[in-house]
Amino acid sequence: MMSRSFAAEPGRRAALRAGAVRAGVAALVSVLSTGCATQPGQPAAPAPTPAVGPAAAAPAPAAAAPVARPIETEAGRLVPVAWSELPDVEVDPLDDVHKSFRLSCPYLNRTPQWRSVCAEVGRLQPGDAVGLRKLLQGLQPYRLESKQGETSGPVTGYYEPVLRGSRTARNPYFFPLYSRPVDLVPLDAKAGKGVTRGRRQGSQVLPYWSRAQMAAPEGQRSMSGREIVWVDDPMDVILIEVQGSGRVALPDGSAIRLSYADHNGHPYRPLSNWFKETGELASPGMLQIRQWARRNPAARVQEMLHSNPQVVFFRWESVADVTVGPRGAAGAPLVPMRSVAVDPKAVPLGTPMYIEFPSPLSPSVMNRRVVFGHDTGGAIKGPVRADFFWGFGAHAGEVAAKTRQNGRLWVFLPKP
Repeated sequence: MMSRSFAAEPGRRAALRAGAVRAGVAALVSVLSTGCATQPGQPAAPAPTPAVGPAAAAPAPAAAAPVARPIETEAGRLVPVAWSELPDVEVDPLDDVHKSFRLSCPYLNRTPQWRSVCAEVGRLQPGDAVGLRKLLQGLQPYRLESKQGETSGPVTGYYEPVLRGSRTARNPYFFPLYSRPVDLVPLDAKAGKGVTRGRRQGSQVLPYWSRAQMAAPEGQRSMSGREIVWVDDPMDVILIEVQGSGRVALPDGSAIRLSYADHNGHPYRPLSNWFKETGELASPGMLQIRQWARRNPAARVQEMLHSNPQVVFFRWESVADVTVGPRGAAGAPLVPMRSVAVDPKAVPLGTPMYIEFPSPLSPSVMNRRVVFGHDTGGAIKGPVRADFFWGFGAHAGEVAAKTRQNGRLWVFLPKP
């Protein structure tokens, strides 16, 4: 998925994860091994004992002063706070939080301090909201701040596209998405005139096929047999290439998930450049480009699409659980509205968090909920920065595109 916000460089979300995962592991170990020490001379406070009421009612969090020290991170700092600082935390219904926590634990268990917490998560019944709330309140909340003391920062949104497709080419599924070709080889950018992937032809290594060349007869013959799936809308090809991953619903009711594998080495050229050059539209977004494509002849749409020579290649897997998204950088599947992408230099990956930001659909309403730092991304940098996973499909995409607010973040860590 893209620049870790809705509008990023194509395919780079997935491509940038590997290094971020390694940084996240280091940050997690460093934070938990050096930062959670009790201040000298200050006795540890007993864990709050919430009053148990009706199952739907939330125990009031204790307002005891925090006893942990601030934690300096590479990107900012984590400042211990009392639970009373977290607005409306007691009214979060915690739906899907048990699932999200359980999915995080294989990653968290790499750090000894989390193992007893994850063991307790495993013993909880999925519907035990009171027990889950008590478990969360046994952790220490920390406010995320910049090194200059700023406590708010940008919150953006992302999602998983859902396309319609078929594993065989048939009406109306005419537009292929490809696996990584076996003949794709590195190419010196200078020798390839800016193209960094090549193909062998005799003793030569030539630049790999561009988008336009793949649509020509010779390119079609070369790419034949490398199709993973055919979709019914050429604009969906561009959409999933930009996002870097997505889901394809098949006619039999099953689905496959595609994730970024590589690209053809050609530089990415935004479609907006073509519109600027031709004067067709002024500064269009993806929605405006889609609407334009529906109004215009296929040949003109193809001309527009071929103006971007880069083609993204994918790997695929079956979708076992339709309620979760692709795996994030922490290895856990993304859970709609419970997963966020964060900067691993500021937040240990996989950890439970709390987020507050205005709703993109109604700015007067605050979105406040427990989330998990399941993912990372090239555009998600800074101590108070998050990319909120809205889920799947067109509606999630529309909401993600509107998510451009400032918010606040807290992270929960085991008590010292």
